[in-house]
Amino acid sequence: MGRKKVEIKRIEDKSSRQATFSKRRNGLMKKAKQLSILCDVDVAVLVFSSRGRLFEFSSTNSESKGFAFWVELVASGLPSADYLSYVVCELLHRSGGFTLCAPKG
Repeated sequence: MGRKKVEIKRIEDKSSRQATFSKRRNGLMKKAKQLSILCDVDVAVLVFSSRGRLFEFSSTNSESKGFAFWVELVASGLPSADYLSYVVCELLHRSGGFTLCAPKG
């Protein structure tokens, strides 16, 4: 017997929505950890709740410093998407982590 297919739409009941958020957030963090271990890759996940609470996972401690900077940046007022992309790429470049960001210029 298989699982019932879940229709992807907003859950109207607030308590059901919160329960689903908690379960799926925990599942996402677990999958991120597994991906990191199985594939020997650096993984970073940021999740903001509807109330703005931050939940984070980092497979290495070095990204946590980047998360702290990110949180300060967001708390000070959300800049443009281009600027945020630039800041994230700079943080990743400085930490010697990801190299997928192409330099602008």
